[in-house]
Amino acid sequence: MAHRSRPAALLSLLLLIWSQAGAQSVPQERKVSVTVDAKQPWVDSGLTVRKGERVSFEANGTIRWGDEPGQIAGPEGHDAKPGKLGKAGLIGRVGGSGKPFAIGRASDPIVMPKSGELFLGINDFIFADNSGAFTVVITQVVSR
Repeated sequence: MAHRSRPAALLSLLLLIWSQAGAQSVPQERKVSVTVDAKQPWVDSGLTVRKGERVSFEANGTIRWGDEPGQIAGPEGHDAKPGKLGKAGLIGRVGGSGKPFAIGRASDPIVMPKSGELFLGINDFIFADNSGAFTVVITQVVSR
């Protein structure tokens, strides 16, 4: 009788180990809300991303990017065209000197170009005459 219970105990142990290993690799979402002040060239999101990782952005808000009455933009930017970010739109970069990429009102996740700290900013070169902010919810899927 002892021989019959030994395989059953071994099978139970293996199933337990397998289920624990599977539970540790379940992807989890990490959401962070970041305020992107239009007067700041770059804002640290507080997230570190990996090359090839898909990150989602949900951006809202309106900024002024100059002194003229029409210089107002949402996350997609002023005078945005389909597939092209407009002036003062929401941009990102990975690392302190990474190449900027368009975010705007992206509905699909964006593939990160390299590994490093994620920064958000405004597609503009003069920040002193800007006002307002974008609020951006960033969703990062991480494996645990």
